[in-house]
Amino acid sequence: MSMDRDNGRRVCVIGAGIAGLVTAKVFKEDGFEVVVFEKEPELGGVWASSRTYPGLRANNPRETYAFSDYPYPETADDFPTAEQVRAYLKSYAEHFGLRPLICLSTEAVSVRAARDRPGEGQTYDVSVRAAGSDAALTHHFDFVVICNGVFSEPYLPHIEGRELFAGQVLHSSQFVDPAAAQGRVVVVGAGKSALDCAGWAADRAKSCTLVFRTPHWMIPRYFGRIRVDRITMTRFAELFLRYHRQSLCERVMHGPAKAVVRAWWRGFSCLDRRVLRMPDVLKPGTLLPQGYENTGTGSEFYDALKLGKLSLRRAGVSRFAGAAAIELDNGESLDADVVVFATGWRQGIPFLDSDLKSRVIKDDRLHLYRHILPPGQPGLGFVGYASSTACQLTSELAAHWLSQCFRGELALPDATAMEQEISRVLKWSSEVFPGRSQGYYIGPYVAHYLDELLSDMGLPRRRTGNFLSEYFAPLWPERYRSVGEERRRARAQ
Repeated sequence: MSMDRDNGRRVCVIGAGIAGLVTAKVFKEDGFEVVVFEKEPELGGVWASSRTYPGLRANNPRETYAFSDYPYPETADDFPTAEQVRAYLKSYAEHFGLRPLICLSTEAVSVRAARDRPGEGQTYDVSVRAAGSDAALTHHFDFVVICNGVFSEPYLPHIEGRELFAGQVLHSSQFVDPAAAQGRVVVVGAGKSALDCAGWAADRAKSCTLVFRTPHWMIPRYFGRIRVDRITMTRFAELFLRYHRQSLCERVMHGPAKAVVRAWWRGFSCLDRRVLRMPDVLKPGTLLPQGYENTGTGSEFYDALKLGKLSLRRAGVSRFAGAAAIELDNGESLDADVVVFATGWRQGIPFLDSDLKSRVIKDDRLHLYRHILPPGQPGLGFVGYASSTACQLTSELAAHWLSQCFRGELALPDATAMEQEISRVLKWSSEVFPGRSQGYYIGPYVAHYLDELLSDMGLPRRRTGNFLSEYFAPLWPERYRSVGEERRRARAQ
């Protein structure tokens, strides 16, 4: 793979997870020379074997967790396991010839804007370091796309007395060895990863206790025989969510007819609790869609709970109380050999130099137009930063949008108008997703977000042949399979 700049179309992609792979494919097909740097020894991002705990499955059915032009094999589970997702992503990379573009075990340590060179415009210097090497090599690119993901830095809280504890203290992403689940396990948290880890450990551990402060909503994979995507992942379902830009119908629903919307969510929340058989201690104090940013999909935890394999403690962890115990803030002590903190992630972009970082992050929030483009910084983009309930699809359309932008084929507002739009979206985001303060989450607003990207690209938003299928059929990625070809046809006209 050549590292020499030769055609003014060289793009660096940082990260080889879901967003990085689809970005590499889209840009490759659009004629860019692509180089992908991935710090891990395997592709897959959050699905790499070093980061997936036992029993992990996708929140999504396989049809919604695929790229538009590459379905899962029929042998995959309805809700693919981590192993199946990894195999799918590796197969995708091989099928579309992406593997030669990817430099594994190569970490990006610095991205900085290069000095403008005559006739070149803004370019970028990217310094990378191979695993096991102390030396960094610097490469020159015309464009940089950051796809390192919004789950990049595990968050472990500081707990007093950690040095006294003789057992293992792990983040949920490090709970990958089945041997770790054989003793007395305490899992801290109440989100999807916490319930997954506790449900899996409950079948193997001497004892398993879930410690949590605030319960979160979980959604079953099936409502009777109806799979969850046929209820929640449709245009119709999104009408009951308040987006920052609304159609006339939505303005009526969230204005004069808001009682109907409240009744919808009251009924859905009641049905959700009933199907999962949530005990009172795990029932959230608010109705959906409040707290949607913390939801997950699955029922294994509740099954283990009904069988008496789990203990619950609604409290916080106060301190480690010796070699094999933790103390809760209610004064109770729990014996423990392993403590798993399923306490989430922090988004980090440590390789951006200070000048670029100041353009991207303001007041600890990401300032990206369409969650992709930092205003006033040509040639730098982000894909995967519109974290959603269908991240394969939103990443794929974002890659098309950004490629069209870098090709100079996308009409954009000026930097001031972009900043105004970003501020408006961040205000909305802080209201509907208070648990995602950095502003990179769009959650269930998939169709709304895709409509914006398609409109910007001059492509039709409606993707099926009739109203019923458009609004009531699941929003599967295959609807958008022809986007690349539509863009190329428009370019040729």
